[in-house]
Amino acid sequence: MVSALPTTTVTGVSLYAYVAPAESIASSFGVRSERGAVLIRVEDASGSFGWGEVWSGMPASGALHRLNLLREFVAPALVGTTFQAVQPAIARLRSLTLPIIRLAGERGPVAQILGGMDTALWDLQARRMGLPLYRVLGGTQARMRCYASGLAPDTPAARLDVLRQAGYNAFKFKAGFDDARSIPLLLRQRRALAPTEAMMLDANCGWDLATATQALAQLDDGDFSWIEEPLGPECPASEWQALKARTRIPIAAGENLADIDEFVAALSWLDVIQPDVAKWGGISGAHEVGLRAIAANRQFCPHSFGTQVAAIASAHVLAATGGGGYLELDVNHNPLRATSTYGEWIKDGVLSLTEAPGLGFELDLRGIEPYCRASCVIGANA
Repeated sequence: MVSALPTTTVTGVSLYAYVAPAESIASSFGVRSERGAVLIRVEDASGSFGWGEVWSGMPASGALHRLNLLREFVAPALVGTTFQAVQPAIARLRSLTLPIIRLAGERGPVAQILGGMDTALWDLQARRMGLPLYRVLGGTQARMRCYASGLAPDTPAARLDVLRQAGYNAFKFKAGFDDARSIPLLLRQRRALAPTEAMMLDANCGWDLATATQALAQLDDGDFSWIEEPLGPECPASEWQALKARTRIPIAAGENLADIDEFVAALSWLDVIQPDVAKWGGISGAHEVGLRAIAANRQFCPHSFGTQVAAIASAHVLAATGGGGYLELDVNHNPLRATSTYGEWIKDGVLSLTEAPGLGFELDLRGIEPYCRASCVIGANA
């Protein structure tokens, strides 16, 4: 980090749970036509603030559950806390959520709410320092490759042209379902791209070892940058290692891992490491994973599939760690996301962060107010 973090006292936490109808997205999980998110706003005694996002994707109504966990267990404990470093503050909150993990088996939701809170505290500290977050984390390079994510196998050429005009030259397509139909479509998409354009695949845990082996054999000559989550995170290490030995396509995963030890173990079979700041670890966890991945000569490409808060938080982590990885940007219609926040930051396949403090943009909730299902303020102005 560039210098000591300021001493900060949290005076208020605002929580917003959103569920919005959206363009249908088909994947191995099925068809989803709603998007959910929880946004966190943390304020301190000086009037500064920071934003975080909690993943609430499946079902989208899970946003209400995450908000309840924050309201009952985390936010009241944070108000009145004085801290400098973010990690100890989050560690204290984690200890308060152990009963939820132990008694209710809520490992994932707890990781998600703590990840969102971690991001909000980092944004707050960076804004207080008047520096962009990536610089507070010790980064010096604000530019990174990015790719358009969430594309269907049959995405029309006209849609890709629109994305090219928006500055993209790398594209990730869904895979892992309806293989007889989708694999020929994916190979056709690859052939239609320019030699200078990159293409990734995301199977969303849709295969077992046998079907993944068969599918990747058909895709092996496609010059794909990676195949993401060809297996589920519950599959044993031996199956991931076996699949890695059977394909030339680099293997990516990480969005569904929720412990630093799990990431360290996965370095032996993953080529691309993809933590998600809104699902586990927040800025702190993703930054640590990124540094370990780069030290292990792996590609670090943070996962993000929510609003602009998580997307740009991931960008700051990527800028801080370096390594030349890709930033994921969801290009499907999502009423909860304002792509205008960073649309002008993308050119020739590269996103460049601004020097504005914190995450680098202001968040206006008025446009998504119709989709707010629940909200609360704890502490100041409650």
